[in-house]
Amino acid sequence: MQIDPFTALLQSIKSVLDQALPTDLAHSVGRDIESRLQNALKSLSLVPKHEFEAQQTLLMTLEAQIETLEQRLAKLEDTGAADR
Repeated sequence: MQIDPFTALLQSIKSVLDQALPTDLAHSVGRDIESRLQNALKSLSLVPKHEFEAQQTLLMTLEAQIETLEQRLAKLEDTGAADR
């Protein structure tokens, strides 16, 4: 099972804190860092990768449809101008 990047980051930070600070202070600072990181991530507008990819696919489809419609419109305008 793959560890999410947030957990991996916290583990590495806590490891450094455990080595650099006394145990009680390291745990206190670690909890504070974790709390602040969670709050910062909650304030971001993040979406899961599969939702992003679905929206990206939809956008590409819609752009292709717009391109097709623009070509058809240009052809109709040319035909209309030729009829005059």
